[in-house]
Amino acid sequence: MKWKYLLYNVERILVVNSTKKEVFPMSILQQVPERMQTILETVPAEAAINSGLVQRKRKLTGSALTQILVFGWLENPEASYQQLTETAATLGIEVSRQALEQRLTPKTVEMLKITLDAAITEVLEVASDPQALPLLQQFNGVYVEDSTWVSLPDALHQTSKGHPKKNHPNKAALKLHLRFDVLTGGFQHVQLTDGITADATAAKASEPLPEGSLRLADLAYFSLNVFEELTENGIYWISRLKANTYLSDETGERLSLEKMLKAEQNTHIGRRIRIGKTKQLQVYLVAEKLSQAETNKRRRHIRYWAKRKCQTPSKTRLRLAGWNLYITNIEQHRLTPKQIAVIVGIRWQIELMFKNFKSNGKLHISKSHKPYRILTEIYAKLIALLIQHAIMLAAGYRYIQQSFIKTAKYIAGYARLLTLSFHLSKTALLHTLNNIKLAFEKGGAFQRTCGKNTTFTRLQDATDNP
Repeated sequence: MKWKYLLYNVERILVVNSTKKEVFPMSILQQVPERMQTILETVPAEAAINSGLVQRKRKLTGSALTQILVFGWLENPEASYQQLTETAATLGIEVSRQALEQRLTPKTVEMLKITLDAAITEVLEVASDPQALPLLQQFNGVYVEDSTWVSLPDALHQTSKGHPKKNHPNKAALKLHLRFDVLTGGFQHVQLTDGITADATAAKASEPLPEGSLRLADLAYFSLNVFEELTENGIYWISRLKANTYLSDETGERLSLEKMLKAEQNTHIGRRIRIGKTKQLQVYLVAEKLSQAETNKRRRHIRYWAKRKCQTPSKTRLRLAGWNLYITNIEQHRLTPKQIAVIVGIRWQIELMFKNFKSNGKLHISKSHKPYRILTEIYAKLIALLIQHAIMLAAGYRYIQQSFIKTAKYIAGYARLLTLSFHLSKTALLHTLNNIKLAFEKGGAFQRTCGKNTTFTRLQDATDNP
């Protein structure tokens, strides 16, 4: 069988390498095998007993089942039961398709939920050294925060409530909340909640950001109270300006944003203002003028969504569509308006992460309609994606500079070899990870597409031409 041939090759490589004194200088590389063993062996073995999944000694233990599902769906996110049995064979386990299907029960979901919590804890501690990006290294971390939605069958409505609107088609859903540091690649907060949980509510459960760091978040996290608290704690932030927010000048007189921008000739402008009718929070307003093509595209988008809601967009909103509007507490001497506008583009990194989770990881897709099979897939795939992320960092992946999608696909391509190595020993896994790292360092295919106006090139340009 093909897996036996691969196993022979892995053993042969280990015999050859055992005669050499190899050094693995990357501490993160040495951490991954130990953490993977905790996630895929130690925790599920205990969780299977506590959840009642395993009540007597059997061949298909909790750890064995977890490894089959995680490695199987890492290699092929749309793997069938037959393909999962092939993964089981790679791990030295003989199991039928029927036996696997019978194991995907609420107890298995509970075991994987506990394992996911452990995986989050383990991966939160994995981070590489901060990148030396001139425009960003003045901050003690650049944290991007957002969430994504995963729909569930209506049968799970009681345990995983979906959209709060009664007539909304998604009655059951999960929400994945993420916060990570772009400079180190490390996660600072990972949380899975039901779909009804607001982003701002989930953010309150996260660890405080370090002093001197920068926070980038979407309008779902817009809160004057939060902005004021961040400022008091010495944390920098940049946010898009929420529509219809009350603005005033330094004297307290109401400010007409439309009139102010109409008089401006520059592409990037910055001005000190106050925001909020009662709060009167002092912020720095940054406006970036869009091209006519970009303006027309945004206006079409505004009209489209207004029509879907049976509304008419205001003329003011359509005129302001020609500008990107941001507010921040960053002092004017630190960054220019152009640099602030460029830094906001870093927030797109988390969208690429979610795109990989769904497009490549198929987090939201299942071949089954059975509720607990679907939940099993979501938890197992999330564990696989967290392990994949740790391996990416161990291989030397750097946010912004290299393509997240390409690197994730590259790691997934090693799934079968990782399965074999994990089955053999921690030493075998360490050698495999080292080989992945060496190949990654030599490969040039992981850089972002040349010639395009990428976030990395814009950051470099904004540094050289502020």
